[in-house]
Formats: sequence, C-alpha cells, structure tokens
Amino acid sequence: MTALDLPAPHEMRRGPKSAAALRILEDLKALPPPVRRPLLAGMQPPDIRQILQTSAAELGTPYGIWRDDPVGFVEQVLGEALWSKQREILEALTQVKTVAVPAGFSLGKTHIGARAVCWWCCTHPIGTALAVTTATRMRQVHRQMWPHIRHTVAHGDLPGQADMVQWKVRDSKGVEVAVAYGFTATEHDESAMQGIHEANLLLVVDEAGGIGPVIGRSTRNLLTGSNARMLAIGNPPTDVENSWFERLCKDGADPGRPNVTTITLAATDSPAVTGEATDDRVCHCPAGNEGHLVSSHLVDQEWIDEAIRDHGPDSAYVTAKVHARFPKGVADLVIPSAYVDAAREKEDPEGPGYVRLNSLGLDGESATHTVKMGASTWVRLGVDVAADGGDELAVARCVGDVVTVEHVSSGAANTDFITVAGVVLEHVRRAEALARRLGSVVPVRVKVDVNGVGWGVYGTLLAWGREGMHGAEIIRVMVSEDTYREPDIATMRPWRKRDEMWLAGRALLRPDEVGNTSLRLRVDSRTAAQLSGPRKLGRSSGHMVVESKEAMRKRKIPSPDRAEACLLTVYEPVQKPRGQALQIIVP
Repeated sequence: MTALDLPAPHEMRRGPKSAAALRILEDLKALPPPVRRPLLAGMQPPDIRQILQTSAAELGTPYGIWRDDPVGFVEQVLGEALWSKQREILEALTQVKTVAVPAGFSLGKTHIGARAVCWWCCTHPIGTALAVTTATRMRQVHRQMWPHIRHTVAHGDLPGQADMVQWKVRDSKGVEVAVAYGFTATEHDESAMQGIHEANLLLVVDEAGGIGPVIGRSTRNLLTGSNARMLAIGNPPTDVENSWFERLCKDGADPGRPNVTTITLAATDSPAVTGEATDDRVCHCPAGNEGHLVSSHLVDQEWIDEAIRDHGPDSAYVTAKVHARFPKGVADLVIPSAYVDAAREKEDPEGPGYVRLNSLGLDGESATHTVKMGASTWVRLGVDVAADGGDELAVARCVGDVVTVEHVSSGAANTDFITVAGVVLEHVRRAEALARRLGSVVPVRVKVDVNGVGWGVYGTLLAWGREGMHGAEIIRVMVSEDTYREPDIATMRPWRKRDEMWLAGRALLRPDEVGNTSLRLRVDSRTAAQLSGPRKLGRSSGHMVVESKEAMRKRKIPSPDRAEACLLTVYEPVQKPRGQALQIIVP
C-alpha cells in the first residue's frame, strides 16, 4: 500500500469552506472504510488537500476521514503495509471497547500498538482525545513503545513533537497540548491510574502479561466513557496462572461479554511462516533499509523449530511464545522463563568501577558487557562434565554478577578426563588473568560436578594446582550428595545438592518488585531454555526435588548441561563435615 500524496500538516489546517468538498466529505464518511479507501487513493493531490481542509473545518482535524478506519490511516497516511492479523486488531478497536491480544514471540506487538496511538491522536480534534500507554516496567515504555511512536510521528510527518514518553501538538490557538504519554505504576498502587480522563480515551497496555491484578482492574475501570478503548497486548506469562491478562482474554471469548474481544496472535500466524504476501516497498523501519519485506522482521519457522527443540513441545515457553496460549502447571517450574528473561534483559551497570570486558586488552575477551573492578570482585567457574562422554561438556563463568557460558563441546573427546581437564585449565588461566586485570585478590573458584568422568577432572585439576600450573581453588560438587546444611525458606528445603543448586539459582534469578534480578545472564538461547526446563517436585518428607535429567529426556527436553554449569558458578556447597560418612541419597 502506497501512502496518499498528502500535503504537509500546516497545509491541512482549516481553510475556506467549499460546498462541493463538504458534500464529497459527507459522501465519503457514509461509505464503509474498504470502499472509501480506493476512492481516496484515486483522488488528485489538489482534491485531497481540499477534502482534508474541509475535514479540519468540519471534524476538527484534517485526518477525521480516517476516524473509523485505523487500517486506512496506517496504509494511506503513514504509507505502511499491514498483514491480516494486524488489520484484524486495528479494525476491532472501532467495534468494541477492549481488544485483548495474547501474542507469541516477535510478531510486531509494540509496532501495532504505536500505530494505534498515532491513529487515535490524529483523527480526533486536538484537546478532545488522549492516548495513554503503559507496561509492566518503565524501561519497556521508554525503550520499546515510545521509540516506535517517535519514529511514526517523524516518518509520517504527523503534527507536533514526540519526545521520550510524551507527544505534544499545538491546537488551533497555538496552545501546546499533550495528546499521548507513557507511564507505568507499581503493582499495588491503585491510585496511579486515577485522574486519567478524556472524552476520547485510548489505553494501550503493552507487555500485558506482566500487569498485576490491581493495576489491571484500575485500567479497566477507566473505560467508562462512550468512546473509550483499550488494546491489551503481550505474551502470555510463563510464571503465573490465572493472571489479569489471562482473565481478560477469557472475557473476550465469552459471548456474554460483547465489549471485549480476544484475537490470538500465534507465531504460526506470522507471514514469514504462512507465506502471506506483504508489500516489500513500504517497510519504513528505524533501520532505514528500504525495499525489504515486512515479514523479515517477524518470527519465522526456523525460530519456532529451535524453540520446540530447546524447550520441549509441551513446555510453558512454547505454549506461550509459539502458540500464544496461557500455560498450565507453570507453578511447577523451578525457574520460570520469565525469571531468565529478566536476567538476560537486565541492563549493564555504568559509571565508576565498571569497565567493558572487551576494553581490558585480554585475549579472548570480546564481550561488551560491563564487569566490576576491585579487590573483592569474585571470578568463579562452573564445570558440568559430560557423563560418560554423552551430553555436553560445559564451562560457565561468573564475574561479579554476570554469568556467561565460555565453552561447550560434545563427542568422544569428553570421555578422556585428562583432555577435559586440559580444556578446563585453559579457562582457569583465562579467569585468573581476568581477575588480576580487575584487581581482584580473591582466588578463582572452580566448581566441578564430580559425577562420572568429573572425578578424574577434579583430581587432575587439584594435582596441577599443587604443581603450580594454576592458583585456583578447585571445589568438588557431588550433586547426589546430602546438602549438609540446615534448610531455610529461601532455598525451599532442597533434598540433595543438585536440588539446592537449582533452588539457590531460582532465588538469585527471581525478579524483585521493579524487575531486577541478582544476576545478569549473558547466555545463548539454548542455555536460557535449559534454565527454565526442569520441574520441581515435592517429597512426602516436605523436601523439594528437581526433576532429573532422565525424566526431562522423556519429556523430549534436552539435558540441561549448560544451565547446570551456570548454576555451579554461583553455588557454594557445604562439604561433608570431618568424621561424617558420605551420604549419597537415592531419590
């Protein structure tokens, strides 16, 4: 769809009335939008200008002709292509008060929300309409929704000026009016939603899956006016059941709730998967690359296949991010994928004491995340040794609070503990060089899973340390061993060391009230998938047990070798007290 040859906004202001133009405007308004659009497309620029000037005089805005047609506004004013599900979402906003869109991964959720805001603000007279955007976290408002709005205002040559989280337009008297703004509220602050009133109100709830019940209820209470609308769009949550968003989507499927409609936007609906044609001439993305398919920005079949392979076909992640459905049994996951996502998205600290890893001049250190300098900075390694050569050998590293996977390999070489120990030694030396450069005086600690081949790796590293080949502390972790620690609430009464390791990792990755986690994860998608793979199981004794690797394989979920290497980096086990027999616990 090509944009109409519209005049600049200042040329569309109210001008002298034309009886002929007024009649044409009234005739066009009486037509259904799909019929109106081609007629507008066939008009000459002088005729369009006259119609828009008449619209400004009669409807209070030159864009009033598209007030009932957000699809036409996006295609003809902004000149952007839309695909079928996007059209369905926009059209629903003209028919019902609330549109709920449970959506999968990378389907343009924020993109369509920003276009809805621009349509709403432009097609109502300045000062009579307001669009408010919100999300779970302010950084989502600030860094996701509003860059889209700013780009759309600028590229569409729309009136006014959009800044970081506010769009202002001058009215007919030259007074600057805020037509849209973005904000967020803490989970239990019901008063935060008070005072939002306007004759024509649009609420766009981005990342709706994370909205709590108090804010969600307050948001719906704002839809009291005759022309109030809400678009709630986001991924179904993977860490909570019966959320506000889930209940809202159920309302949309209830015939007894005619003012709510639910439109499911699954990854399998993506044009990159279905082959639906999209216009390759009109993708005006911020990257500025012209002439590429809109579908190139959307999730494709390769991503779907990888998600199913890494997480398992019945996992909460695949249910939510691929099928856009609300998962069941998410309370049984040791580490919900929402926790992992929060740690992966946690911003790098800046300022005094922090340096970028790739600025230290060390061989092999090319990452751009920041690390903390100082004597107390702790550098730790976690080594998950492939059992009998199967699965993967994984070496992870934690520097302060940032966790990375430094090595992954599989194959017959992993059956030779000397070879494996040699690989680990290389990473020990790299870790020691990094610690020295950071000014740390704390010895590097290396936690080795000693099951199977791991015993030989552990013993070899100890021997090499005595020979002066490294100065790290080598710590054995027998994951099937008793924890030798009094259980507490934070660790949920683990049954053995492997359970304690996972539950301790859960505590470190669990986001606080503002979404911050104790760790920053800078890991690949497969590691992230493994971290959110196992379930937690209870025992009659009241202890908590983490699902075994064997049970996970039966569910078609890969062995979490990379995840356990990451968890080993931050796990500090209690060793068997002197004089006490080793307790190997069989679940």
